[in-house]
Amino acid sequence: MHRIVQFLLIYILIVPASSAETYLATRQELWFHDSSYFKTSHHIKVGKSMMFNEYKVFGEVGVGEDIPEGTPVGSGASYDYLRFGFTKTFYDTLRLNINYRSKMKSVGRDLNWIVINTKYKF
Repeated sequence: MHRIVQFLLIYILIVPASSAETYLATRQELWFHDSSYFKTSHHIKVGKSMMFNEYKVFGEVGVGEDIPEGTPVGSGASYDYLRFGFTKTFYDTLRLNINYRSKMKSVGRDLNWIVINTKYKF
């Protein structure tokens, strides 16, 4: 993960600001099971997005923490976060977004998934 962060920081400095945007984002998740709250998840990430031909390409790296109910902030399970993908619009009506996400946990199994979102405008 350390090399990914180094690569992203170098990449942010090399790519001109006119062709790409850099951003800082957060995400909070509240987890429920049968209407009972059991966990909170917090992410903070830095990202870069740019247009490449007709594709909007993006990448993000960050850190996060999963906090079970009743556990103080800062004493949950920490993880590294990685996300990258692209967005493409076809004929101004169909938008396709494909991305890969990974939560690389310090303890236990890593979580990886691919997300495909589509949106069709009438």
